[in-house]
Amino acid sequence: MLPFSARYRKVCLEPDSEISTDMATPIKHSGFRFKGIPIKARCFVIILALLALYLFVTIYFTLKENRLTKEEFLDVYKCPACYGHSFCFALFDDQFSLQGVSRYSVLDVMNVKNVHFAYHKEGLHQVVLKKLAHVDELQKVDDEICKDSVREPGCDVAKRMVVSKTAQDIGLNGLLPGHLKDTTFMFLCVTHKLIDRVLERYKERSRPGVTRMDDYLQILYTARVNPEPLMLQTFPASEGWPFPEYLGACGRYIVQEYNGKSLADFVNAPFQKRADLAYQMMKMADRLTSDPDWNLYWTDLVYNNFAVDEAGKLTYIDAENIVVVDKQATKISNPKSWDDLAESEYIQCDENRGNDCLTFDTNQLCTHHMADHNYFAVCRNVLSSYADNRPTGGSAHLLHDIPDKIKHDWDLEILLNECVRPHYPQGRYKVAHKLMQALEHIRDSKKPL
Repeated sequence: MLPFSARYRKVCLEPDSEISTDMATPIKHSGFRFKGIPIKARCFVIILALLALYLFVTIYFTLKENRLTKEEFLDVYKCPACYGHSFCFALFDDQFSLQGVSRYSVLDVMNVKNVHFAYHKEGLHQVVLKKLAHVDELQKVDDEICKDSVREPGCDVAKRMVVSKTAQDIGLNGLLPGHLKDTTFMFLCVTHKLIDRVLERYKERSRPGVTRMDDYLQILYTARVNPEPLMLQTFPASEGWPFPEYLGACGRYIVQEYNGKSLADFVNAPFQKRADLAYQMMKMADRLTSDPDWNLYWTDLVYNNFAVDEAGKLTYIDAENIVVVDKQATKISNPKSWDDLAESEYIQCDENRGNDCLTFDTNQLCTHHMADHNYFAVCRNVLSSYADNRPTGGSAHLLHDIPDKIKHDWDLEILLNECVRPHYPQGRYKVAHKLMQALEHIRDSKKPL
């Protein structure tokens, strides 16, 4: 008998054997079938195969690589046309990793808000990374920098910003209200006192205790794009302001604490829970209005601007559109009536806007020591039936379907309507405090509602 290896070669390799013929036949037939397919169809199959291979390779390397350690992802090379550097070491040291869809770079085209979520690899606490603007908005600011430095759009903003006309003026005169006024809501009523406060609390200095030209330019760039990081630093959570804790910046991303789920997830929670959230929101409005030195006014109030953590604490997480007023400056700008209460006026929304059309008079806010605008904003845009968007396919107002007992005992609907459209002077301001008292009692009640 032949050795096994010889038998194996004979069976497998003899060209005239039946087994060899039988094995080759399917291969030949499959080849003939592919050749028989029209050329357009063959090209389509090949393209699909290549696309599948590309997606596989991309996803594989995306999962393997931590984008947070890459300067290209963070746009660090564009500084000082950026938000700062204080958090770069933690990211470059591979301490944080992106979570969810943020891990896949191919899905960035769907993330138009440029918001990512990440976890600390050891502490396991979650953070939020924000680029603060859409890609086209960032490009618009870059083009303005190029124009200010007498260059065409697409110039090297890192090099051109430091030699721009604005940079030269700041170098001669320092950062002035004129440089920041009208950039964003935060600086609509800008004063030297506000700039001093921003500089005192600024955490993105290149050298501690020293403010250099790059620091001024970073502040200016941030104000032009989105003042949220300046708001979080200037009015920090550690001092009782209802905003997320600012953790730092790296290039064109800021990092802030994660404060929980969107308030939109609680629209249909039990009424007592919603009453608690409404109470917290009214207390926020009071905090932003009653500070001895500053008034902070909401101009954009929707569910997604608030977050609720596991303990039930409410936080305002989108601090971009807030008007900051220096109370002392109102005496100078409006000496005759600065201490009169400024009252917001209710205006009916047009049909195309639904019920999301918060109105305000910036000049009025900037020239009065006190305004009832924040109470109006909360009642008008979130709590009352004036905020009910169900008829147009949207969400209900937060205090919908009030239990009969509460209607009877606390006149909650009457208070809410009076908060939106008061019937007598200073009525909204007075009703707001009655409303807070009622909501506090409802949330703390031990009796079934």
